[in-house]
Amino acid sequence: METARLTELRLTRFKSFRNAVVPLGEMTLLTGRNSSGKSNVLDALDVLSRLATPERLRDSLDGRRREGGPVRGGSRGLAPHGESSFALGCTVRVNGEAGAVDYLYDIEVEVEPEPRVSGETLRLCDTDQQGAASLFTARPSDDPEKLILAVGPLQALTLPRSSTALSFLGGVEFISRDPRSAKAADVVVQTLRSAVILNADATSMRDYVSQGRREIEPDMANLSALAHLMKTEFPILFGRMEMLAREVAGCPVQSLDFVTADDGRDVLLALKESETARTDARSMSDGLLRFLAIAAALLFAPQSAQGELGGNGQSPAVRVLAIEEIENGLHPSHAARLFELIEEAAAQAGVSIIITTHSPALLDAVGGEHAKDVLVCHDGQVTRLPDLPGYDRAMARGTLGRVVSQGLLTGPAEDETADYSDFLRLVGAL
Repeated sequence: METARLTELRLTRFKSFRNAVVPLGEMTLLTGRNSSGKSNVLDALDVLSRLATPERLRDSLDGRRREGGPVRGGSRGLAPHGESSFALGCTVRVNGEAGAVDYLYDIEVEVEPEPRVSGETLRLCDTDQQGAASLFTARPSDDPEKLILAVGPLQALTLPRSSTALSFLGGVEFISRDPRSAKAADVVVQTLRSAVILNADATSMRDYVSQGRREIEPDMANLSALAHLMKTEFPILFGRMEMLAREVAGCPVQSLDFVTADDGRDVLLALKESETARTDARSMSDGLLRFLAIAAALLFAPQSAQGELGGNGQSPAVRVLAIEEIENGLHPSHAARLFELIEEAAAQAGVSIIITTHSPALLDAVGGEHAKDVLVCHDGQVTRLPDLPGYDRAMARGTLGRVVSQGLLTGPAEDETADYSDFLRLVGAL
């Protein structure tokens, strides 16, 4: 069976980035100084996921009635300062018995006077060969509201610029006319739409929620329903959540429990402290709720990814779970436990994990074996940690977390001529 995985983001012209490439593995940790662009990388993933839907661009990017609301900063905030368009791309790798192929998708979008496609391409690249074959190309026509779409051997088509050609080509009506392009578009669409950018909001978790809300939601407002599902259908995972609750809660916890509404359909998560004492989500701390929400998402993500098929029955899409500032509200003593959850989820089939962090405790927990999975945002670029100048000598003197938080290498070094200033500046220690 083939599987499709997002392996790269290209921030060609996007917010603070120009020609930046973000490699993605099973686990990716983004770090860097404040305002270095960590959030912008997740915004790029969010935008690509929205562009994979058949919605009009102004609705998917700016629509306030859309679930999740508009993109951060609105569509006009996606273009670099002083420009009127942005350009993004991604690579989706499909692995099968015959080998691997890469689908390379790129798009440029004008943001003024309203969002519309300026150009769009999808190419196929055999990973064992050089070069790429075009699957489709979209460019503006003489009509300012239309695109000319060239698809494989088919006669050029005309499409409105208000939606992406990618979402159109993923439709089933194209399969018989150009199967290769239709399959490629569908695989990219399903992979991008599988992404969940998690920003757990404790306030939204304090209400009763219907047991029918069984998917990972971006704000995790359905934490109680997801935990209830785990208890009834995935008891081992629920047991892990109970163990974590006991470790993190600032009070004795016998078990995780639920309060049920009068109709029996809505539930609310609770801590059972004794036979007579119970604290429901309305009274839990923000930090505990957020930790439990992130833990639930990490534990459940491999299960939610099972059976995720493209619309044409091809290539199950690997679920991408991105979590911003994962350490918010987390006591440093629990960082190692949280990283174990991240590592465990990323090792499961069908899941890729992306997190942003500048927590020294969490970075200390990463360890040298995962150095290749740490990406540093700096100066409008993204660089793998081991590729930074002075990395080897710098890390020989302390863990990454200590370097970032304490600037340990700013004092006299054993080699008085060693200059670690570039490394320290990039990771935020200077």
